[in-house]
This record gives sequence, structure tokens and C-alpha cells, in this order.
Amino acid sequence: MLESFIRPFKNLDRRVKVAIAATGLANFGNRMTTRYDSLYAADLRADPVNIGLLTSISQAFSSIIAVPMGWAVENYSVKKVMLLNIALFVVHLAIMGLAGNWLMLIPAYIISTRLLRMGPLADIIFVTAADPQRRGTVISLSRVVWNVLNIFAPMIAAIIVASFGGINAQGIRPLYYLELVLAVVVFLLVARYLPPTLGRVDKRDRSDSNRSNLVQDYLGVFKGEKHLKRWVVLRFVQTFAASLAAPFVALWLVEAKGATPYILGVLGSTSLIVSLVLQIPAGRLADRVGRRKVYFALRPISYVGTFLAILAQSPEALVFAGLLGGYASSSGVGDAGISGVAQPLFVTWWWESIPEEKRGRFFGVEGLFGLAAIPASILGGVLWQQGYMMEVLLIPILLEVAVVMPILATLPDIIRSE
Repeated sequence: MLESFIRPFKNLDRRVKVAIAATGLANFGNRMTTRYDSLYAADLRADPVNIGLLTSISQAFSSIIAVPMGWAVENYSVKKVMLLNIALFVVHLAIMGLAGNWLMLIPAYIISTRLLRMGPLADIIFVTAADPQRRGTVISLSRVVWNVLNIFAPMIAAIIVASFGGINAQGIRPLYYLELVLAVVVFLLVARYLPPTLGRVDKRDRSDSNRSNLVQDYLGVFKGEKHLKRWVVLRFVQTFAASLAAPFVALWLVEAKGATPYILGVLGSTSLIVSLVLQIPAGRLADRVGRRKVYFALRPISYVGTFLAILAQSPEALVFAGLLGGYASSSGVGDAGISGVAQPLFVTWWWESIPEEKRGRFFGVEGLFGLAAIPASILGGVLWQQGYMMEVLLIPILLEVAVVMPILATLPDIIRSE
């Protein structure tokens, strides 16, 4: 079994291997804390509106910095941008661990978890370095490695939280210190082993960018691109929908469903195991029949998972809903369970639709999607405080069904076209 797992890695580009390893460790640390962020803030006396405000602050500042970072990917290197991201994230974790009240979290959220955008940077490496016929498989393989690590993160976090005092600031705080150590390890790994350049993505013609004219570079990013405007619209709506519910899922699981640290751990681990088993077969199938067909078959399962989580009357029913995936049964980002298998295919489809020489700038454009999360998080907090919990969990599904999926159906499947 070990040999069959290792075999696909042997012929991978070194850049791909380092990106998989570094992002996997970063995701492992983030997976331990992300479910507890809102609970940590709540115990530091933040109400639901304050929690929504913190999330909005995070989204606003990460969106502002995304534009120059995307430009830097093309004009300098993916490696330098990765190292800058990780260094800022180390500062974020230090502030989170030392915070004594929720107001002290504001600078931490300014230097937010969204700055650690290792996933999109790694995906740029995968899509650029892998052959078109293997991109879906390579990106799915990366998610398998990450999920192998992530399976253990929720239970390790649960044990640590329970050992240090339960679901309160005292019990959660050690998670941030542990993630801080992991972030330093990731920084050293990328600094030592990731090659400094990435082909044309890193050595883009300086005359084309006019070297310093960032604004002119971005103004021309949509020139000659027929479908990318529709991609941007649907990604904005998708981000708004996810951000409406994401900050409050853990609160809902604990307050409305009575979830303990161990239930949260089991829920996170079992949903990731399902994704782990199905990820590579789904990626290979998508390489054969196209991203669109497989994505449209898998994504609606998340809606069923959310409905089942809302109706759940026992921990066992919650865990079953988590196996399906969805906003209300995972960390709020829909990246686990059966339906979570669709997300890497969506990411592959997105990056394949962008010309190679523009992927750095679209890394910056993708960061701007966080602007949609600013009103979403505040609106979610207000609705939550007014008692409209079910609406906060169900509105994202309505937006996906009514807006995102119809637009997505009009976009070409690049790999099928080729």
C-alpha cells in the first residue's frame, strides 16, 4: 500500500513536490485552529456582530494586499511571494496566541489567515508544471496528501483543547502556538528547497509589464479573454455565499447542536477520510471526461449534507451529514466529505481557463474576491444575532443554485475542448 501511494510522486517535478509538502504542513496547522477561531473570539467577549466585523477586517486587508502580491508573482517569483505570505502569517499567529481580549485580535485579523494563500500559489505551480492531461490528477493527488495530514488535525486539536481547559480561550490558545511552530518549519522548507523561479510565470517579459506599471498590467488582464469576466462574477457570488456562513458554523455546531471538542474532531476527520478515498479517482475521471461533468455531479451533494446537518438530532447524524459535506457540516468552506471532492476539480478548471502568462495577476484578482466577504460576514453576524441562524446556513445554497451553477454551465471545459 505504501509503495502504491508513493509511486505517483516519483515522476513529479521538484517544484510540485515541494509545493505539496509545504502547503500540506501549512494546511495541517490551519485545520487545527480554523474551527476554533470564532469560539476563541467569543470567549474573549466578542459577540456575533464583532465576529463578523473581525472577518470583514481580515477580508478587506487581504484583498488590498492581493493585488501587489499577484503582480509580484509574475514580476519576481512564486517563491518570494510564498515566503512573504508565511512570514506575515507567523506574526498573525503570535498575536492570536498572546491576545487577552477580542480587541487585541484586530491586528491579527489584519495580518490574517487569508494572507497564507499557499493553496492558490501551489495550484499555479501544479497547473503550470503539469501536462494538461495530468493536471486534474496532480491537483487531486495534492489534496490526498493534504487530507492525509488533515485527518489527524481535528482530533489532535480536540485532545489539546480538552486537555487545556475545554472550549474556551485557555483551552484553544495552545493551538496557535503549535501552528506557529509549524509555520516556521514551512518557511524554512520553502526557503531551502523550492526553486527560485517557475518558468514563464516567474520570468515574464518585463517589457510587457513595463516593469513598474502595476495599474496598467491589471487593466489589460481581461483583454482578449471572452469568458474570464463571467468567472469573476461567479467567484464573487461564491465567496459572498461561503463567507456568510463560514464564521458561524462552529458556533452553531457547539451552541445549537451541543457538539463537544471530540465531536468536532470526529466530524472533521471522518469527512476528510471520505475525500481522501475519492479524490484521485475523481481527478482521473475529470481528466478523461472533463471538469464540468464531474463537478456538476458532486457539488449538489453538499446541499443535501447541509439540510441533514440542520435536521440532525444526534452526534451520529451530524457525522453522517459531514460525510456528505456542505456549509453546515464542515468548517464552512465545503472542502470535505463527498461533495468536497468537487472543489479541486473546480480549482483546476479555474486555473486552466487563465492563460499561463496571466496567472500571477489572477492570483491578485482572486484575492479581490475577498471584498465580497466583507458585507457577507457583517450581514451574517447581524442575522445570527437576530436569531436567523437557519437563514445564514441556507442562503449560500440559494445563491449557488440560482446564480453560481447557471453561470458555470455556460463556461467552456478547457480540457475537453483541447
